[in-house]
Parts: sequence; C-alpha cells; structure tokens
Amino acid sequence: NFTTAPTVGVVTTANRTSVDTFYNQIFEDLRFAVANLNPTNSQYGRATQPAAKAFLSRMLLTRGQNAEASNLAVDVINNYGFSLLPKYADLWNMGKLKNSEIIWSVDYSTNLLLNDIRTNTYPDGHTRGSNNGHLLFLMTYDQVAPTVLPRNLNDGRPFNRYMPTLSYLRLFDQTSDSRYNGSFQSVWYAQRASGNIKVGDTAVYATTDTIPPAEMAAKPYTTFDVTKVYGSDEVPVQRKFYISLSKFKDSTRPSIAEAQSARDAYVMRLGEMYLIAAEAQFNAGKLDSAAYYLNLLRKRAALPGKEANMEITAADVTLNFILDERARELGGEQLRWFDLKRTNTLQSRIQAMNPDAAAYYQPYNALRPIPQNQLDAVTNKNEFVQNPGYQ
Repeated sequence: NFTTAPTVGVVTTANRTSVDTFYNQIFEDLRFAVANLNPTNSQYGRATQPAAKAFLSRMLLTRGQNAEASNLAVDVINNYGFSLLPKYADLWNMGKLKNSEIIWSVDYSTNLLLNDIRTNTYPDGHTRGSNNGHLLFLMTYDQVAPTVLPRNLNDGRPFNRYMPTLSYLRLFDQTSDSRYNGSFQSVWYAQRASGNIKVGDTAVYATTDTIPPAEMAAKPYTTFDVTKVYGSDEVPVQRKFYISLSKFKDSTRPSIAEAQSARDAYVMRLGEMYLIAAEAQFNAGKLDSAAYYLNLLRKRAALPGKEANMEITAADVTLNFILDERARELGGEQLRWFDLKRTNTLQSRIQAMNPDAAAYYQPYNALRPIPQNQLDAVTNKNEFVQNPGYQ
C-alpha cells in the first residue's frame, strides 16, 4: 500500500498503486532533498545536495524528462568539485575507494563487526553484513590446478554465481579500452611451486580468443579458450571456469573464508553523470552533444596512446551504443535491469546478447513477480493477486 503516514498496528491487506503515484512521491522527496541538503558534508557517506541532484537526474531520465535530466547531470559534473580518476582501474583499488569520482556511497567500516550483526544469518546460513559483491562473480579457480593455485586472498573467494556472456566480453575493444583489464580477471598466477611451474608463473589463463588445441596442450598452465567456455551458439558449455568480473574483489579481508568485505558500495559516481547527460542529449536529438559527453568518459577509459581509437563521432551515437557504453562502464554495479527496462530493450538485448536466457524470457518478465511470502501474508487474496504470467 502506498502511504506517507506511519503505519499503526498490523496491516494485513494490500492494494495496488499507480506507477505515477510512486514517481510523483519520488520526485517530491528528491526535490526537497535538493533544496535542503548541504553541498558538502564533513562526514563521509552522508547525503549531499549533489547526491540528491544525481539521483533526480537518474529518475528524470527514466521518466523521459531529458532536458532537466541533462541539466542536473551537467550541474553535478561541473559545479561540485568531482572529477574522473585518471585510471578506471583505480576506482576498484581498495586503497582508493574514497576518491574524487564518488558522489555517494555506502561507507562500510574496515571493522567488519560494525557493519551488521555478525551472528545474524540469512536462511541459507551466509553471514549478513558489509559488502558481499566480491562473492558473486569469481570462477572456481581453485578447482583448476589446486596444487599450484589454491584458494587465496588475492584471487578472492570463488563463489561462482555469475559469469559474463560472450557478447558482453566482446563489447570491449581489448586493444584500446582499459576497462576490460580494469573489470575482468583472465590470468591467475601460481601460489605454490610444482613441476615446471614456479610461484608467480601463470597457472590459469582464460581468453575470448580461439587457440589451437595443440598450442594449449604445449603450455605448462591450463588454458580456457573461448571454445572451452562457450558453444558456437554462445551458450556456456560449462559454468565453472571463465573470465571473471573482478572489480569487486577485496584482498584486505582477514581470511580466505571471510564472506564480508569493507569495500564501499558505490551508489552514485561521476561516470554515470556523463552517461545520463549523453543519453538525455541523444533522446533530444542532439547527437553532437551526446558524443561529447561519451568521449569525455571514453578518453578516461583509453589505454595510453589509444585515445584516438576510443573517440567517436555523432554518427556513432545510437541507443544501442549508449547501452553498450553503460555496460562497459557500469558492469556489475546493479543498474543493468533498470537501464534495459527504461529503454524498452530488455527483450531485444536478451535475445541479442544472452542466448542462454533468451530461451526462457517471456514478455511478462519485464514486470517482476510479487514475492510469494507477501501474497501469503495478505488477507485480501482475491483482490491482491500475482502479476500476470507468474500464476
């Protein structure tokens, strides 16, 4: 139920509220925040006026109010002292989390006991607290060559939950775009010596290239070329060993089994402001301006000497290019669902880039299901029913 008043007592009924009602309240709250928050805050992690403006620009873009979305994003870019880090990979360095690019983040403590109730667990037994993004994207590297590559702090805890699609990996120009190596791990180094492999030698290598079997067999390390991970239809042929999104790793955890991380969770960072400005300008038909903001971000992403390779023109700017650029810049940062929903491209992008999921996607999936425990709890079950398609 939508309400702005405190709930008194137990409420056992639920009613649907229009999307517009929710957005109207979101805008009212954000505009109030913009008008009343301070431009800066001496206590890191507190909300500020530019954080509210950044959120408001994101919501305005979602609702198609492009001029104001662009104006607010550019305001945050130009007027609050934020700046892009020179190197994309530095964004994910545990020693540089509080940096000039972060507009607002969840500021986790290095004392893990302060982040949540350490003894409070989810139903599956995993400890609550801190940032657990480091658990989600790493392949089971410790099962490839455990004699030389056991589980270790630097390579992270291999929870093996999400792997990249081949189409996603191929969005990156690996010869020019630093965000590939700044986002993914494709080489794992030996932690122990054995046979011809010494400590520090390559133990495992994964690549998007195709390598002749004889060449792979001749190497002292284990290689996963593209044919060992993805089929000709790009559906994975196995789901344990693959190029891994590594930007959320945390080698400062106190032990290899530690599930919590002190990594700050970036809620809003400057890179997204350039992307919002570009998309809003594209939606308004201003392709030169859209290319301008994309190029500012792509210049930062360029490998040394490759800036010209990364530069685009107005003719290159399409909605698909903007979505590709958001994927390259913001991968794993929990914005993708909203990007595809906002641009009405969820179905087309899944069909084009994720054949593994495309076989299961249905148009009604654009609206997520109501949790079953909520449906079970309400007393007006005949009125408040599951969203279409999930019955």
